[in-house]
Amino acid sequence: MVSREKAAGVLAEYAAFAHQELPPHEVPDALEAFGVAISAHGDDVDDLEGSYADILERAEALTDGAVTVTDVRLRPDEEHGEVLEFARNGVVVTQTTDHQSDDYLDHLAIMEFIGHVDPDPGDDPRRFHLVQFVRLMETNFETYFVFATPEQATVLEKELGLAMR
Repeated sequence: MVSREKAAGVLAEYAAFAHQELPPHEVPDALEAFGVAISAHGDDVDDLEGSYADILERAEALTDGAVTVTDVRLRPDEEHGEVLEFARNGVVVTQTTDHQSDDYLDHLAIMEFIGHVDPDPGDDPRRFHLVQFVRLMETNFETYFVFATPEQATVLEKELGLAMR
């Protein structure tokens, strides 16, 4: 999942401040540091459309060119209020959103649209898996997605105590 160089670099960076085993609520952030996961910000954001575009761009990057995402836009919709629209490998994808505020991402919509960035099953078995983990009240409420094969996800669940779906 990770090159030796990437692993060495992240471990060297963490060695500067991590003097104990990572607590369970910090494991998903470490997976993002290793370049095998992305996160969706849980606090307020300055730009909804830009934040969705950033999530999709980071997800696309993990696919190593198997999927391209372009033309990301958040637009009004008569029936649904607001929809996120983007092109996946040239095909338009539309996802309804439900924003309680102009400052917060719709994490349920993210959980639904992230699957559109999965590579085609016949070409690549890797998928975005929602990471479920222990959260502490005073920590962030980010949503994390690990990009892995089903076998890799199973190992991460067993070895790191995560639940993925």
